[in-house]
Amino acid sequence: MRKCKSNVKIASIVVNTLAIVVISAILIGSTFAWFTDSAVSSGNKIQSGTLKVDLELLDRENGWVSLKSSNDPIFNSDVWEPGYTDIKILKIENEGTLALQWKAKLVTEKQLSELADVIDVYVLPSSTELSYPDDRSLDGYTKVGTLAEFIDTVETTTKGTLLAGEVAYLGIALQMNPNAGNEYQGLSLGGSIDVMIVATQVSSESDGFNSGYDQEASLDWTPVSSAAQLRSALKNRQSKIVLTDNIVVDDTFFVQSDANIDGNGYTISRVSTVSTFAAEDEATPFTGTLFTVQQGATLELTDIVLDGGANWTGNVDNVLGRGVENTGIVSTGSLIVTEASAHIILNEGAIVKNTDGVNAINLGTRIGATLTINGGEIINNNSGAGAIWGGGHITLNYGKINSNSSTGLAGAIRMVGSCNLTMNGGEISNNKAVTNGGAIYGYGATVYNFNGGEMSGNHAAIGGAMYTGEGSTINIKDGFKLTNNVANNAGAFRAENRTTINMTGGEISGNISSESPNWNGFYGWNPAVNISGGKLMDNITIHGGLTPTLGGQEINGVVNFVLSTTHNTCNLAEDFGTIKFTVNEGSNFAAFNLKPASTYVYSAGDEDKLVCLNPGYVTYYDETTNTFRLTTAE
Repeated sequence: MRKCKSNVKIASIVVNTLAIVVISAILIGSTFAWFTDSAVSSGNKIQSGTLKVDLELLDRENGWVSLKSSNDPIFNSDVWEPGYTDIKILKIENEGTLALQWKAKLVTEKQLSELADVIDVYVLPSSTELSYPDDRSLDGYTKVGTLAEFIDTVETTTKGTLLAGEVAYLGIALQMNPNAGNEYQGLSLGGSIDVMIVATQVSSESDGFNSGYDQEASLDWTPVSSAAQLRSALKNRQSKIVLTDNIVVDDTFFVQSDANIDGNGYTISRVSTVSTFAAEDEATPFTGTLFTVQQGATLELTDIVLDGGANWTGNVDNVLGRGVENTGIVSTGSLIVTEASAHIILNEGAIVKNTDGVNAINLGTRIGATLTINGGEIINNNSGAGAIWGGGHITLNYGKINSNSSTGLAGAIRMVGSCNLTMNGGEISNNKAVTNGGAIYGYGATVYNFNGGEMSGNHAAIGGAMYTGEGSTINIKDGFKLTNNVANNAGAFRAENRTTINMTGGEISGNISSESPNWNGFYGWNPAVNISGGKLMDNITIHGGLTPTLGGQEINGVVNFVLSTTHNTCNLAEDFGTIKFTVNEGSNFAAFNLKPASTYVYSAGDEDKLVCLNPGYVTYYDETTNTFRLTTAE
């Protein structure tokens, strides 16, 4: 069968090299670092070692040509046909003073066409210099797969080690399969191919400990320094990515599979610097979503700043600690958005900030989506409903969700029904909402597990720290503090209808409700309240109520009972301390009683621990019903 010519252009093979910063990024959490600045003292020079790799291409006329700063393609032909072969000879040179390990990778930003299935890849590694391939012979070369198979594949034949000053040679050949049929005629590859050389330290030099001190350095990290490179790395499903420069976003980055991005202290932003904004930029900044984490994928961020481009100026708000006028960018898309069952992890040094107009992080109503904060920060964002749209499960282990604001409800987190918020540590502080929920506003039945950390200094009209959705559950345990939050109504939080409040530890103190001190702690509308431990220092109000249970030894605030038609009993925990309370003197006042646990045995003076603050009334024990009731004082 006659083979027909296929006119194909494989374009723009861009070479990237790895700077020394990649290594320092990998060392986060290590006992000691490998690189230091140079220093001179009394004429004795102390010089740090250097890691420097160069990549050169063998040119027929000019010999070895460095590709470090070149964007010219090295495979660039439009005469591809079955059997056509193109060979390039590369030289990898260790120009530094430290031993290194290297590997070559082929990566692409685009989805390649089926043409990649019939372009075969051959490699020839060599420790001796290779000659220019005039005859395009593949003698000595090893086929490592098709171009489609080799993209993002690390082969043993394309990596090695180099001592200081050493070089290695690598021949890379692309050949169109001789048996490719007519169906491939005229096809385009669909995208450019990048040749990337990644280098890192290798155990060789000895220090004061041993020669293996740098054995943890890994080649698994893919360095990126531009939006195009980051997009390419994510497209190629790189699982470990490290920034080597600040990146200005130009379009959405799609995370298709698990990706761990170490920012190495750099920033991904909508503008070139934090002080350059739309009015000053020549190009219109990208205002849409920065990252979309697709279904089932995980985006893990460490030591990186995601900057939405808002520039907060004007008078400083006392709660937020920043100006509230934005002279920068108003965003149309969040910094991070998840699809179903997608996951976000913010580690130490990961900062999500300066988004105005939309949520900074949007979990939507995605089933199974999660946000886990392990030292990260979500700060200085503003929207109409939370810096975080919590349509998933949020866990704060340690870190900060601070200084966020809302023009409506939910200064920091807008929770959606059937979702969870777990706080094991960290802080949610100094957030502010114009209406409800200074830090958190809940819609629907949400579970809040407050096991540790602190919510403080948040402000709102109703619910200084939080406003729950109907049917929610609040669990407060040892280690958690709910302090110094402020609202007109319900200083700490407002619990909506049929919310369950379980307090077995922790502390509620110093909260302020300007409309009534009876609501300093919380105001519950028909809640199920169970307090058996912790420190309740603020006054609370239980309106109606699903037969609350009170006890514990540190209930120092006043409990205000507003009785409904059928709810006129308060259960007492088996071990109860002093409880100061008031009861609204409506139609059910005479029936109000405090009922001990079934195992309770009366001790003389127990009635004195139940202090009624209604003028003219005292508590007495009614042994016939085993309850404590109210009577007029003599």
